[in-house]
Parts: sequence; structure tokens; C-alpha cells
Amino acid sequence: MKKTQIPVIDLHSDLLSYLSHNPDRSPEDSISRCSYSQLRQGNVKLQTVAIFTTTEEYSTKNGRTQVESYLKLLAQYPNHFAACRLPLDAQKTSVALLPAFENASTFVSETEPLADGIARLEEYKKALGAIFYISLTWDEENRFGGGNRSTVGLKQDGKHLLEWMDGKKIALDFSHTSDKLAYDLLHFIDDESLDIPIIASHSNFRAISNYPRNLPDEIAKQIIHRKGLIGLNLFAPFIHETDPSAIARHVDHALGLGAENALCFGADFFCDSDNSGFLKEKYHRMEAYYPQFSNASAYPELLQLFSQKLELNEQVLLKISSQNALTFLKEQIFVYTAGFKDCH
Repeated sequence: MKKTQIPVIDLHSDLLSYLSHNPDRSPEDSISRCSYSQLRQGNVKLQTVAIFTTTEEYSTKNGRTQVESYLKLLAQYPNHFAACRLPLDAQKTSVALLPAFENASTFVSETEPLADGIARLEEYKKALGAIFYISLTWDEENRFGGGNRSTVGLKQDGKHLLEWMDGKKIALDFSHTSDKLAYDLLHFIDDESLDIPIIASHSNFRAISNYPRNLPDEIAKQIIHRKGLIGLNLFAPFIHETDPSAIARHVDHALGLGAENALCFGADFFCDSDNSGFLKEKYHRMEAYYPQFSNASAYPELLQLFSQKLELNEQVLLKISSQNALTFLKEQIFVYTAGFKDCH
């Protein structure tokens, strides 16, 4: 199978955050690492775009700006991007987009009534047409629970948000939870019999690279058992401190956990020049990505690496590249009526 023939679905990029920084920026800017041209080179058919902010005073303002950036992308670049429709047309040159919320602080501040934030989320849901997933937190603690750099669990507002998500066909993302929050989420979903799909949109495996952002095996197994998704992250520290080929060890470890039908891509491409201080302070490095996996054109090389290093057959490569994500979207997220319809 030729590399260029392999379609790709990716669960996480920060293109909207990049565009929202400056109105002069374009989705053709290669510095974003997930430009239209790079996505096309990588044969990406569906790209999830995160609406992301940190938890701070202007979180909801920044969240609205990114919602507007998403809608502008569709309106201003109709030959480049389209709202997600199924089935995906492999012959189209446009890239399908699907929005998601990374950190619930994007739609509700720390001090306003939760009902106001839920009303804002419902407004966004109508405007966006579909929401793939919501993560309650980012790195730190907020009103909903503990992020991955904390030990805090699920809070009361987090429970209320989960109750709102019940039956909405929006996945709950575990990529930025503390371990305590992850277990609390699973227990609350089970105890209340909530209908909420679960994923880790952009996380690798702690057994290979010991960062809090990577999944411990116990949480990974829960996601696999519940027919969720785990998106492979290409941020260098989450792969390995020094060895880029360790991404194959993450894949091998995942398959050993039983993730053949759960594994996919969640590359987490962002403009690292916008975050140089953050990278130096938090990760003690300036380059966020290994050169060979540094932008959205890299997927064919990754799949070739998996084929050669792990001797994966074409069926497994297709599952990782797109089929697992597509199956999840069809079965867990999209609402169908007869025929070829928009996502809702």
C-alpha cells in the first residue's frame, strides 16, 4: 500500500488558537504545523480543531474568539475546509473539520453562574453544528475538577456538566485529567448510568514516557474496554526525551493493552513559537516536535515507521490512521437520519 493512499483522521490540533492570536494569520501558514497544505500532504481527511484556553480571567472571551475563527474558516475557505459530513469523501480536496472544547473554562468562567456557561455552550452547539468532545480541565485545577498537573478529583460543577452531557453524543476527553479526576469520572458515569462516550484525544502512554499527560495503563484499559479512542500525541516529550522512534513503542504498548480498535492519531500540533517561554519553563526545551514528525504532513512517514518497525499489516495501519476514529464517530457521536446528512 502506498503511503499517500492511507486516509487519516486526527483528534486534536490547535489551529484555531493559532488563528485567533492575530487576524492577519492564515490557515496556509506552515508555522501553525497544521496548515491546509500540510494537512493535504498528510492525506488528512478529517481534522478535529480544539477550542482551547487556559483557565484565567479572559477564558470565555478567548473561547468565543476561537468559535468565531472556526466559523470564519468554513466561510472564507470553502475550497479548503468543510464542516464534517459522513461518509467522508476520499476524493475531495477539502479537509473536513470537527470542533471540540479543550478545557470547559472556554465556555464558563470560574465566577459566573454555571447555568450561564451551559447556556453559552448550548449557543455554541447550535452555531457549530457538532461538538466532538469536551475536556473538563487543562493542566491545572478549575471549578470542574483537577487537571493533569494536580491531584484534585471531580467537583460538584463537574458532576452537573456531566449530567448535561448525558445523551448529547459528545465525548468526554480524559487527556488533561488528573488521575483522581479520571477515576472519579468513570465512577460517576457508572453510578449515575450516564450515556457519555469517553476518549483520550491526544495522549500517549506513561509506561513509555513518564509524564502526567500520558495515560497510566489502568485508565487506558478503561477507555479501551468502553470502546473509546486514544489519539497518539506527537509532542516530543510525550514520545520520549531523546528518541523519536519511541512513538513505535507507544503503539506496541497500546496494542499489548488491547487497543487495536481504539488507537488513532491526536497529534496536538500547535505553533510552538507562540509558546516558547512556556516550553522552556515547563519542558526545558525550545523545540516542541522532532523534525520528522513536526507537522501534519508526517502521517505517511509515521505509518511507514509502524509498518517497518512493528510489522503491522495494512488492516491495522488503516485502523490507526482512520478506521477506528471513523467507527467511533459513526457509532457514538453522529446522529443519523436516512441518507447522507450533516453531523448534528
